[in-house]
Amino acid sequence: MPEIKIVFKKTPDYRIIPVTGAWGGVNPQGEIIFDLFVERLEVESVRVKVEPGRPPVETAREGEILVRESQIGIVVRPDIARSLGEWLIKKAQEAPSGIVGGSEGHA
Repeated sequence: MPEIKIVFKKTPDYRIIPVTGAWGGVNPQGEIIFDLFVERLEVESVRVKVEPGRPPVETAREGEILVRESQIGIVVRPDIARSLGEWLIKKAQEAPSGIVGGSEGHA
């Protein structure tokens, strides 16, 4: 098989997106569609106790809700989803084994 050179470039709008989960399913065309999201706690208000000469101490929170904020939507063919899934599993298995950096690759 011939050797080819691949050059990696980032688009001007490239950014790193924090992700704590995904939500989605299969669309009518048979593609996998999902959102990558970040979970965070949203608080309506906080009550604090204030005493002279001391920092305020939080005593109660009101209106706490868990928010899943969608960062980006992804649509992929099932074969690409499978390939990405296998690649992510492989990378996750490598992570605790002490491999640091330089372990990037493609799906």
